[in-house]
Amino acid sequence: MEIVTESPGWADYWVSMATAYASGSAPDVVQFQSNQIGEYCSKDVLLPLDGYVAGGTINLTDWNKGFADTGKYEDQLYMISLGLTAQGMLINKTMVESVGMTLWGEDEDITWADFGAFLTELQSKLPEDTYSCMDFYNNNDLTWVWIRQHSPIGTEWIAADGTFAPTEEMLTGWYDLANNLRGTGAIAKAAWTQEWATRPWQEGPLAMGKVAVFFANANQYKMFQNGIADDIVLRRVPTNPDGPNTYGDLLITSSFGISKTAKNPDLAARYIDFFANNLEAQKIFKMELGVVGNQAIQAELNKDADPSDVIAANYLGLVSSNAPAFMPKAPGVWAVQNEIQSASLMVAEGAMTSLQAAQYIIGVANDMIAENK
Repeated sequence: MEIVTESPGWADYWVSMATAYASGSAPDVVQFQSNQIGEYCSKDVLLPLDGYVAGGTINLTDWNKGFADTGKYEDQLYMISLGLTAQGMLINKTMVESVGMTLWGEDEDITWADFGAFLTELQSKLPEDTYSCMDFYNNNDLTWVWIRQHSPIGTEWIAADGTFAPTEEMLTGWYDLANNLRGTGAIAKAAWTQEWATRPWQEGPLAMGKVAVFFANANQYKMFQNGIADDIVLRRVPTNPDGPNTYGDLLITSSFGISKTAKNPDLAARYIDFFANNLEAQKIFKMELGVVGNQAIQAELNKDADPSDVIAANYLGLVSSNAPAFMPKAPGVWAVQNEIQSASLMVAEGAMTSLQAAQYIIGVANDMIAENK
């Protein structure tokens, strides 16, 4: 049996997947992120995997249950994770300490208010054209963390009446947060951010010492730390202890699923199990996709892993211990990602107020959700 793989670029991948499912020519095994689970499962194009788990073809015995549940939609398992990550703060500890400031511990939390105060103080000590924090207007994963922190559990995507759950107040607060930091100078103006954001990471603002704090997924920690002479540390996203959820961490997965049109679904299930539960197979990935679900394999990987990978793995363990339960985005919600990013840029440029951006996103999201009903 010959196995043929295809690896188009990120943007091309989703176009090709939509075309393949529309034409009935989707591959047997498909790869998704957790963002897309609800979108595709709702279209009834994926094969439930519960039977393969019950029959032992896919073994989840040694798995972290929370990690395994990231592949569920409406209580059925559709995807098996190859690696998990979550948003974190990459902080240049060397830069912070060079101006006489200290960081909180890796197991300590910091609120958004305290984080803002930290950035403002740090900015007052940094040289010209250097900033406390890289702007996060284009970071949708961080936006969703904020939304989950401000939403009752289970209501972060769709309200009881079937409309987009995030409120004007919630989204306005998010846009105001970044705007206020721009006002203090802790975050650069939009033009500066756009210029630096287009550069490859090794020539980007964190690598070149132009910012002290950079929000990114934890699996990118190794890339930055090993490519920078300064000491980079990983800290948890700021918290919201006075809201519905102190934490809003959203576990982000790279996962395999099986198309309903698969010609060899049993073989596809064995293929998925091999990459998810085989130590040698996981060594090929080198934890670049994040922490693996099989905790016995993760323990083996940690023995010979790069120290930065171990730090990222421990971080995921910390995050997953008290993050809200995984909730797949409802159909239509993932599609609003680009609109959230474009509206955030408009606010950063001063072309929209925070309230206008919030109203715009809610309107677009409701249109997209309605299209998917």
